[in-house]
Amino acid sequence: MVYCKSLFVVGLFFCAINLFAQNETALYPFEPEAYFFEHLPAGIPAGESLKEEYAAGNQDLAIRNLANYFKQKATQRFFFNWENLQERIAAYDHIYPNAAKGHLKDALDHTSTFESSTQWKLPFTNKSGNEMNAYAIRHLFRQHKAGDLAFSYFLNAKEDYLPYFTSHVSSLNNAYTNGEIELISDGNGAYEAFRAGNRVENWVLAHHLFLASEAYSPQDQLTMLRTLLHHAEVLYQTNQEFQFGNHQTKGMVALAVIAMMYPEFDADKRYFDFAIENLGQHLELEVNSDGFQFERSFHYHVGDIDNYFRVLKLAQITGNEIPESWLAKLKGMFSALVAIALPTNFAPVIQDDTDHPMATQNQLDEVMALGYALFEDPEFGYFASTNPSEEYYWLLSQKDLEKLQNKKTSKPTIKSIALEETGYYVFRTGWNVKDPYMLISTGVSDQKPDHQHGDVLGFQVFANGEMLLPNYQVRYPLPEFQFFKNSWVKNVALVDSIPQGREWSGNQGGSGFGKFTKLPKSQVNLWEPKGKIQAFKGSHDGYTDLDVTYERSVFFLDGDFWIVQDSFNGNTPHSFYQNFQGNYTIEDSPHISRMNLADASGLDLIQLDTAIQSTRIGGNNGKSRITYQSKSAENHQFVAVLWPYSNYTDRALMPDENGSYQLKDWVVYKGHAEHKGLTLSASYIFIKDNTIFLMGMQKITSEVGSFQTDSPSDMMLTHSEKEMTIKSYHKEEISLITPKGAIQIQPLESYINPKL
Repeated sequence: MVYCKSLFVVGLFFCAINLFAQNETALYPFEPEAYFFEHLPAGIPAGESLKEEYAAGNQDLAIRNLANYFKQKATQRFFFNWENLQERIAAYDHIYPNAAKGHLKDALDHTSTFESSTQWKLPFTNKSGNEMNAYAIRHLFRQHKAGDLAFSYFLNAKEDYLPYFTSHVSSLNNAYTNGEIELISDGNGAYEAFRAGNRVENWVLAHHLFLASEAYSPQDQLTMLRTLLHHAEVLYQTNQEFQFGNHQTKGMVALAVIAMMYPEFDADKRYFDFAIENLGQHLELEVNSDGFQFERSFHYHVGDIDNYFRVLKLAQITGNEIPESWLAKLKGMFSALVAIALPTNFAPVIQDDTDHPMATQNQLDEVMALGYALFEDPEFGYFASTNPSEEYYWLLSQKDLEKLQNKKTSKPTIKSIALEETGYYVFRTGWNVKDPYMLISTGVSDQKPDHQHGDVLGFQVFANGEMLLPNYQVRYPLPEFQFFKNSWVKNVALVDSIPQGREWSGNQGGSGFGKFTKLPKSQVNLWEPKGKIQAFKGSHDGYTDLDVTYERSVFFLDGDFWIVQDSFNGNTPHSFYQNFQGNYTIEDSPHISRMNLADASGLDLIQLDTAIQSTRIGGNNGKSRITYQSKSAENHQFVAVLWPYSNYTDRALMPDENGSYQLKDWVVYKGHAEHKGLTLSASYIFIKDNTIFLMGMQKITSEVGSFQTDSPSDMMLTHSEKEMTIKSYHKEEISLITPKGAIQIQPLESYINPKL
C-alpha cells in the first residue's frame, strides 16, 4: 500500500509509546491533497492518469473522476445503497413518524452549540456561550449528531446542514494540522480509539446519506475520503498494543470499516487484518464463556454486540472473510441476554448503564432484532422488535427487515440459571409477565473493573410485572454519579455505614467518569437452581479489614418468595445494616415494611430477627430505600423474607402471639413447630403442605426416631406416607445423626429414610 506506507514513519510511533507525551499530530500528519494524489495506489483503475491530470493542473477533473469512482463503489460497500435512498428514507419516515422531529431537534442542538468551523481543543467557549468541559468536548469528538444533520437535510429540507457538516470535517483536519487539538497523551485525545472510532461511525453514516445529494460535491467527497484514511492510519499506529476494554474495540471497528470501504488503499490488507486480529482478541478475551461481556454491564455488552455486528455484517456485504468462531461467540452474547432477561422482555440494570439515568430497566427488543437478523433464532425473535430501532434500521438490508416483519417466535423455556463466569445468578419460575424473578450479582471483572458498582452479592427483584427491588442507571458527568454507583442505592448489607466501593478515582481527562479502586472479591459457596427450594450462598471479603466475615444466603421457596440471610461475624462490636431499595411504609416495622403499588400489588419485607436498633427511610433524587440497623454487637444475622403479593388479601399479616407468620399457604415458625407427627427444632421453620424448610436445623423427631445435625444447618424436609427425605443446603459436608447412625451428607445431597 504505497500511499499509507510512505505517508508515516512507523518507528516514530514506538518512541511516542515510550514517551507518552509525544505530539501525535507530528507523527501522523494530515498530508496535503497534492501528496495524496501523488501517492494514489495502483489498485485504483486509471490511477496513473488521475495522477497525471492532477499534476498537469486539471485538479477539478481528477477530483471529480476519483470521487465518482468511489461514489459508485459505495453502492456495494456499505449497509445501504445511496442510490435507493429516496425510497428507503420514505419508508423510514413512514415506519418512524417521529424520527424527523427527533433528528431535527438533535441537529438544532448541535448547530446551535458549535460553529461549523468549531474549535477542537480546550479551553474554549462554544457557540451557546458555555465553557466546554472534558465531558462535553469528548462528545464533540464522537460526533454523535452527524447523522442527525444528514437525516434532517433529507427529511426536513435543511439544506444548510450539508455545508455545515463538510465545514465541520475540514475544521477538524485544520485543527489537527495546526496542532490545535486535544492529544491522546492529555487524557481527552480527539483521536483516542473510542472517540475517533465513534466519529468515524457517525461520519461514515452521514457521508453515505449525503452521497444521494448532488450538492455533496466531489471536493467534499474527496476531503471525507482523505479524512477517513488519515483516521485509519492514526488508529492503526496508536493501537499496536492490545488494551482491554471497549475503547480499543470501537477504534478497531472503525479501522475495519474503512478498510472494507476503501480496499484500494489497503491492498495488502494491513488495516483489515490488523483490525480483525485485534477484534478477535477482544472477542476471545472479553466475552466470557457464558456469553457475557467481561465488564459485566448491560450497556457495554450491547455496545460490543453493536461493534461486532457492524464488522460481521459489512464483511458479508463486501465479501471479506471473518473467522467462523465469531458467529458462535456472537450468538452466545445474545443467548446471555436471554438468560438475564426479565419476564417483561426488558433487561435489568447491571453496573454502568448510562442511557437513561435513574431508570430501573433496559430496553431489549432493539438489540435482539440484530440477533434475529443474524441467526433467525425464534427465542431471539421472542424478544426482538418487529421494526428495529431507528439506528439499526440503517444497518439492516431489506431482506433483514422482511425477516423481522415475519419473524418466528418461541417463548424461552429456561428457568433459574447462572452465568457463572460473569457472576450473575437468576431465580425465575417462568416467562409470564407477573412471574417472580431475582438477579444476584457476584463478580468483579479481573481485567477492567472500571464499570463495577458497589453491589457485590446485591440483587434485584421483579414480580407481578414490576421491578420491586431495583438498581438504577447512572450517567458519568452528573454530580450524583459516585453516590449512585455505590452501596447505599443497592440491595446489599453493610458494616459501620461503610459502602463496598472505596478509594474513588476519577479519570485522567476529568469527564466525570470514575471508578472504585477497592471493591470486595466474592466467592459463591452454593448454587441450586432446581427443585422446590432453590438456593444461593456467597461470601465476600469487603470487611475483612474490620475483622468481619460476611456471608449472604438466598432461598427461593417454591416460586412464592425469597428468604435473605445476611450473616456477620466479628471480634469487636459493630453496627450492621441491611439495605433495600424502594418506597416503603414502616408503621409495622421492624416486623413488616411495605411497598404498595398502583394496582395494589407490592412487596412486604419481613424481619424475622427483630433485634434491630432502628429502621430508617432515606433516598436521593427521588429514589428511596429502607435500611435496617442492628444493635452494636460482634455478630449479627439479618433474616428477611421478601414477600411479593399480588393483591390486598395476599399481604403479610403481623405475627400471632407465638411469633408465627401466615404467608398465604406458608406458615413461618421461630424455634419450634409441630407438624403431622413431626417435632421440628430450628432457628426458623417454613411449612407448606409436605414441604418443610428448616433454617439452622438442630433436630427432627418423627415416629421412626430423631435426626439431628452436628451444627445448625439449612435443610429441606419432604415427607410422604412411605418415606422422609432430608436435603442439605449447608455449604459444607455435615454429619447427620439418624436412628441408623451418623452419616455424612454433602452440599445438596439428600438422605432418604423409609417409613418402615
